[in-house]
Amino acid sequence: DAHSRLVIVSAGVDGDGALFLRRLAHLLLLTYLAGVVLVLVSGYFFAGRLIRPVQRITADVADISAQNLARRLDAGDTRDEWNELARTLNALLDRLQESFEMQQRFVANASHELFTPLTSLSSQLDVALQRERSAADYHAVLSSVYQDVQHMSKLTQTLLEFAKASGTRGGLEIERVRIDEVLLRLPAAISKADPRFGMSLRFEDLPEDEALLFVYGNEALLFTAIRNLALNACKYSPDHQADILLRVASRQVEITVSDNGIGIPQELLDKVFQPFFRVEENLAGGFGLGLSLTQRIIKLHKGSIEVTSETGVGTRFTVFLPGAG
Repeated sequence: DAHSRLVIVSAGVDGDGALFLRRLAHLLLLTYLAGVVLVLVSGYFFAGRLIRPVQRITADVADISAQNLARRLDAGDTRDEWNELARTLNALLDRLQESFEMQQRFVANASHELFTPLTSLSSQLDVALQRERSAADYHAVLSSVYQDVQHMSKLTQTLLEFAKASGTRGGLEIERVRIDEVLLRLPAAISKADPRFGMSLRFEDLPEDEALLFVYGNEALLFTAIRNLALNACKYSPDHQADILLRVASRQVEITVSDNGIGIPQELLDKVFQPFFRVEENLAGGFGLGLSLTQRIIKLHKGSIEVTSETGVGTRFTVFLPGAG
């Protein structure tokens, strides 16, 4: 009738929809599990392929020792990260091999330099003790022995300086050093080494600001390095004179040491800084350590050294040091 309401509720079960949803859930679950398995399997093979070059490089490096430094890693033909790593390690091995060979040559040469005067000492003393001799004979033997002892003392001192210069910059006493004052000490040191030696000292384009004449370094080592160059110049110049020029350019200190001696053949210029290397014409006197010692000292001070030479005209060494100003 007009005063009553009728509510009709209808319900039903969507069996097809529920079945579809269950199937969809199973499908998604299977898809998820299959995806996980696929990712694990592909990741396993990909990781194996990725790690295989590392394992090969590791095995190759493990086979390299001090007795087998000539061996190198196979970098392959591909231009990838592993190729770059192998080439970098090969470059490192090249430097290590060069250092080992240089060390072996140094030890062999040092042993030879020490063995020669020791053999001479032993022979002279053995001969002197074979029979009674006059005072003059003993005096001659002792004079010769004294010269050999002096030779060994000088060599030992040079080796100690070489070892000190072969250390690290952190182990040195670093301070601000005024380079022109270091050079002004050279004339007395040169004359003390040999009264015949002399030098001319010139200054070119010196700055008005004195701070530009300072460098950071060890004053004793810097003096040793420049003194070695000056002594070499005096030794191999016919007039026993060295010409030293100081100039400052672009916040860099340049020291040039020149001589008018016999010069160095062009093919030997790249070897003059090797320990114990001596040009055949210059074998008389010295140990062949001065230039090598000088180069190491300059490198310790973050500088560089260059050499130019012309046979029969002379040789010029130029030292570059970063300024502290």
